[in-house]
Amino acid sequence: MTGLVHAHSGLRYIALLLLVVALVNAFTNFKSGKYAKKDKMINLFAMVMLHIQLLIGLVLYFFGEKVGFSEWIGNGTMPHRFFAFEHIFIMLIAIVFITLGRKKAEKHSMDSYKHKLILRYYGLGLVLIFIAIPWPFIYPQLGLGYF
Repeated sequence: MTGLVHAHSGLRYIALLLLVVALVNAFTNFKSGKYAKKDKMINLFAMVMLHIQLLIGLVLYFFGEKVGFSEWIGNGTMPHRFFAFEHIFIMLIAIVFITLGRKKAEKHSMDSYKHKLILRYYGLGLVLIFIAIPWPFIYPQLGLGYF
């Protein structure tokens, strides 16, 4: 389980980097209005990496020690609220926004509007992700590091 925790913590930087690359790409190509295969692949890779993070996070959510469902059900103790409720639900909402944004962008016919949709939905998703990450300087009581 420790390997999954490290994978989930380490892959977050790759996921954030891909999301920022997709946003910068959409911003720089918004004026030109061209939506090439390169743009489609950048958006796809960002979304796929976030879905991989989601799958690893769901395994950790149900079987990891941070939430501790087995202990919670067994002895009636409450899990840590941040991981049990806030983190998972905000991240789910962010991934839904990003997935919807990519799907809407792929269906639209105007290339410049595709970039605009990516900017909106991926940008909102990025803001939500930054809110839901357990940053060590915001939650020092969790005892987490940057990796």
